Amino acid sequence: MQSKTGVFLLILAGQAALNAQDAPQQHQRRPTIGVALEGGGAKGLAHIGVLEWFEENHIPVDYIAGTSMGGLIGGLYATGRRPSEIRNLVGQIDWTDVLSGTVPFRDLSFRRKEDLRAYPNSLEFGLRHGVSPPSGLNSGQSVRSLLDRYLLAYSGTKSFDDLPIPFRCVATDLVSGKARVFSDGPLADALRATMSIPVAFAPVHDQGKIYADGGLLDNLPTDLVRQMGADIVIGVHLKAGATDPKSLRSLFGVLDAATTVMIDANVIRSMERADILITVDAAGYTTLDFDKAEKIIPKGYAAAQSSTKVLTRFSLAGEEWNQYAARRESKRVNAVQVPQFVDITGASDQLASDIRKAFSSHAGRPIDAHKLEENITLLMGQERFHSLGYSLIERDGVPGLLITAEEKYDSPPWLKPGFVIDGADPYNVRLMFASRLTFQDVGGYRSEVRIDASFGSIYAIRAEYYHPFTRTRGWFVAPEAFAGRIPINLYSGSRLEAEYGLRNTGGGVDLGYLFDRFSELRIGYRAGYLSGSPRIGSPSLPSGSGRTGATSLSFTMDRLDSPAIPHSGMEVLSNAQWIDANLGATNKFPSAETAFTGFVPIGAPASVYAIAAGGTTFGYKNTGIPAFSLGSPTRLAAYGLNEFLVNQYWYFRLGYLHQIGSLPAFWGTGIYLTAQYEAAKPYGLPNGPRLATDGAAGLAMKTIVGPILIGGAVGEGGHKKWFFQLGRIF
Repeated sequence: MQSKTGVFLLILAGQAALNAQDAPQQHQRRPTIGVALEGGGAKGLAHIGVLEWFEENHIPVDYIAGTSMGGLIGGLYATGRRPSEIRNLVGQIDWTDVLSGTVPFRDLSFRRKEDLRAYPNSLEFGLRHGVSPPSGLNSGQSVRSLLDRYLLAYSGTKSFDDLPIPFRCVATDLVSGKARVFSDGPLADALRATMSIPVAFAPVHDQGKIYADGGLLDNLPTDLVRQMGADIVIGVHLKAGATDPKSLRSLFGVLDAATTVMIDANVIRSMERADILITVDAAGYTTLDFDKAEKIIPKGYAAAQSSTKVLTRFSLAGEEWNQYAARRESKRVNAVQVPQFVDITGASDQLASDIRKAFSSHAGRPIDAHKLEENITLLMGQERFHSLGYSLIERDGVPGLLITAEEKYDSPPWLKPGFVIDGADPYNVRLMFASRLTFQDVGGYRSEVRIDASFGSIYAIRAEYYHPFTRTRGWFVAPEAFAGRIPINLYSGSRLEAEYGLRNTGGGVDLGYLFDRFSELRIGYRAGYLSGSPRIGSPSLPSGSGRTGATSLSFTMDRLDSPAIPHSGMEVLSNAQWIDANLGATNKFPSAETAFTGFVPIGAPASVYAIAAGGTTFGYKNTGIPAFSLGSPTRLAAYGLNEFLVNQYWYFRLGYLHQIGSLPAFWGTGIYLTAQYEAAKPYGLPNGPRLATDGAAGLAMKTIVGPILIGGAVGEGGHKKWFFQLGRIF
């Protein structure tokens, strides 16, 4: 209550000062006006509405400063953009993409796609300096590209005082624990630093300094605009509602509330330094409600309008406003020079060579921001960089394009964990923890050592050395070694008879060709030793062991838009083998299997999809362990896990996905309803069905630990069950 009274008295004092300024002796110079914009995430979009009202009522802004989102809006306004332009820019931003902080799956390199197919989650730990969890859930790359695009024309600005409106923004130096006021340097970098919300975005590294969101220390920088020379300081405060106790049930809810309490303390001090305070009613909106921009922006306009009596004292008459607007416009930079060369900073020689190759075509041509960002996205898809940015430089009077790289400082190597819960059989739920350890540049640039290990229901380890002969697409060689223990169910009709444990060890080598980031062809040979014995069931069941060997030809093409729950695209997996040895087989035999998956969007929230697959051993029957299996939440959901072990089959699924909601920020993305019809023909089973069919429906969620599917299925012959799946669900 005391703080509100103090603010009210300050406003009265400001009004008294304004009345004094109406005296004739003060006409030689109007008071200069400085505006401070508070940070607040999406709530800060209300600042656009405040500035719209200022423009309509001819309120001049001589100085402007901001923090976090207030810094972004203030920085854009300082470059001479009108509020209507800023509103249009904000409306064009894909905030889901900006907040996701990940490279789109389609733009990842083929190897990195493989990582996410095997481990479809957002978890990754760098191991270069010990175990390093991600410093932020979002690298900030999307924010960086956004700022580079909007502020490219101001790359050469030496001082923020030279902007159409002098500008300052604040970041927190996490090393010294002090506020860092940006008054010069690259404007895009300054705004990126002030917007680096802790935990949500990774901090910005710059010349040994580590910067995070300035709101931690100065969320409403009224002191800065006063120091810049403003006679009258106007603060724009974003008033949030009371914290909902229900929001404190999650880790991020508690962190957000604790941060808000800490920030509020410095905001109150800053409010007391303002001559005029505009309070925006932002109750009911969160820092992440960017999709509600069209509702938040008018809140700012209404707040400014409610202070009409105080603010219109500063309105400029028509001619005086025109002169002010003309001076501001004269300082605006619209033209972007054509770069004559490309320079790279921050990257090792090998990575710099890749960057130079990607951007060399931009020299001597007008800047194409879309193409620049497309190149950046593809380079980011290699997962070698923390971020990549672009700006204009000048060398001996010649303009050039500067690509600023920030390599990952905690990897390689890195560890990608995964969790699998297979509830295909509710009475025998299988649990597994898996991980992939990746080393890069072992024995050559872009060579990789990949080690997969799993523990739980399945114990396995596999190591592969991948060595490309070219820097991008082309030939490669990939030797591997493996060992593991896998359980497999045996059925008599629909009745579970036994569970076998299969143990295998072996190795192999592939010669492959990488076509692009979507497809790969491999030919190779694998040999090993396999033994099997019953773990559950009659002790009279046979055991056996023997050599295995197979020559294989495989092709993979992945154009899906997500490894977890796709919305569009297609995938083709094909594998042909000549098996010269298999446990229980009496002869050598061939086998082939192909699977096609296609998703077609039908509006923003929904898609239909089809999966078709088939496999055969071309009439060979005495193959030992059958080559193919059916029965799981991903293939005949109503049937038992691996209920059909066969040497020939076909399978078809037609499904529908509809997004019905979203998970809380940073816990995941979409929540979906799913429904599907499945049909399959398992050949060669004396007691098997002529046609196995079922229908299934459930709820799917795309979480940070992987996709989750909960549902039920009903099939022919009394097959019905509930199932739960964490891991791959498509």
